[in-house]
Amino acid sequence: MTRINTNVPSLRGLRNLDRSNQLLQTSLQRLSTGLKINSGKDNPAGLIASEKLRSQIIAIEQSIKNSNRANNVIATADAALGEISSLLNQIRGLVQEGLNDGALSQAEIEANQLQIDNALEAINRIAANTTFAGDKLIDGSKAFTTSMTTADASELNDYQINQALFGSSSTIEVAAQVTQTAQRGELIYTGGSLSSAVTVEISGSKGSQVLFLGGSSTVANIKDAINSVTDVTGVEAVNTPGAELTIAGSNNDLNFSDIRAEGSSGTVSVELVDPGAASQALSVSVSGNKVTVSLATDASSNITSTAADVVAAVNADATAKTLVYAEASEGDGTGVVAAVAETDLTGTAGNALRIRSEQYGSSEFVDVNVLSGTFNTVAAGGDTVTFRDEGRDIGVTINGQAAYTDGLKASLRTALLDVMLEFDSSANSTSTTTTVTITGGGALFQIGQEVSAGGQIGVGIEAVNTARLGGVTGKIYELGSSGGKSLLDATSSTSVEGSDLVKIVEEAIERVSTMRGRLGAIQKNVIETNINSLGVALENVTEARSAIIDTDFATETANLTRAQILQQAGISVLAIANQNPANVLALLG
Repeated sequence: MTRINTNVPSLRGLRNLDRSNQLLQTSLQRLSTGLKINSGKDNPAGLIASEKLRSQIIAIEQSIKNSNRANNVIATADAALGEISSLLNQIRGLVQEGLNDGALSQAEIEANQLQIDNALEAINRIAANTTFAGDKLIDGSKAFTTSMTTADASELNDYQINQALFGSSSTIEVAAQVTQTAQRGELIYTGGSLSSAVTVEISGSKGSQVLFLGGSSTVANIKDAINSVTDVTGVEAVNTPGAELTIAGSNNDLNFSDIRAEGSSGTVSVELVDPGAASQALSVSVSGNKVTVSLATDASSNITSTAADVVAAVNADATAKTLVYAEASEGDGTGVVAAVAETDLTGTAGNALRIRSEQYGSSEFVDVNVLSGTFNTVAAGGDTVTFRDEGRDIGVTINGQAAYTDGLKASLRTALLDVMLEFDSSANSTSTTTTVTITGGGALFQIGQEVSAGGQIGVGIEAVNTARLGGVTGKIYELGSSGGKSLLDATSSTSVEGSDLVKIVEEAIERVSTMRGRLGAIQKNVIETNINSLGVALENVTEARSAIIDTDFATETANLTRAQILQQAGISVLAIANQNPANVLALLG
């Protein structure tokens, strides 16, 4: 190198030293911040990915906070419901004790009633004052609001909207269609008044009871005996319209003996009696609402009417009712129609009882075990001798989906809807269609990352005051001193049954227990599992972002050491390169 104006080695050394300084600065920044990406130029693609993951992490963390808060809200409501449940059980004990009026004085019964009144006041106070961050929880303000027609309302005893997500819709329709009628467990007693003593064991879903029926017992006596232990067995007895019918035409007598006029399908054989001819067999069939009487020979006579007319006639013990007409056809198929005008119908009430379960459903049954004597029963709707019959649950579709059913109750749970409908027994028909429109309300919890139906749950928390708690028997407020079904009313009046008081309390307890179970299921199966799932997601997403953005200290420390050595070497080399032009001066001597 013999030039002094341009020192290329020095420039090269300076450039390399500058690179070493940049590497050193980068390592120092990464080690001091703990981040590999401190600006967009460090890793543009990595920065974009890390920011998306950062946004997701924030959403997950907030979802966990929201879920924990929702859990706290439901836990607060559950604690209040637990206290109400304790008060209801206390009322249950007071009612049970107070009905033992043979062993209690009037003052003691009044004291029990006072305690019941205090418990009812406490229930209303808890319902009105249970709050979370100022929001009332169980006064009904967090229940879903609904609307329905008067006709639809008459078909339901009760309904509950437990969860509903509206999404972009302002309303949700719950359309129910009955596809199968519910049945009670039911036997028909056909023996009439007893001629000798009978001992029977009556069993139902609640339990069993042995009854001794004296030899002079009438059908009414048997009914009263069975109904006296209904609270023990869950079995009741009601009169059934059994009858003996005589239908008299101008030429013929048709005698129907021991018919059960129910309107249900069945077949019975009778005889057509012509004074001038031999007896000929007829068959009578009932299908749906149609009754057909056919002559066995050449089908030369048919008599048709409706089962509804037969039922009405029998139940009213009607006489002089135009009921049937005859169609006579010739052997070649040509026919002559002759109406049987002013047909006489006479009916006498039969000696039959329906021994049936109180409730409908597959868990209900009736079992009659004859321990001694003779006690004739047949299955409802059939002629097979039996001593046990089971009920059947109603069949229902809700919004086109098959619902889970229990007795007259139908429920459906999906990701967007959780409802329960309890049908009235008058609506126990496949022609029943009922629509409930959810118009708003409920408590909406945002527990997911996405602000959409998939990330939300809508929970309905109904009012649990004394005006709402109860069931078909009555509401719990009626047990108060001025409610009409107090202990004082039950012990001083024959119009108020003590068993009704117990049923009301039990229905109220069941309602509260159902609410607690449902809220507990939401806590356990929705919120807590969501928190656990979000926790795992947070771990994975955080780890993914860390791999992109966080400094690997082991690697970066090695890079720092390398940059420091290169910097020191660069300084030494640059000093040597700067000395090279001075060596040329030796040529000048």
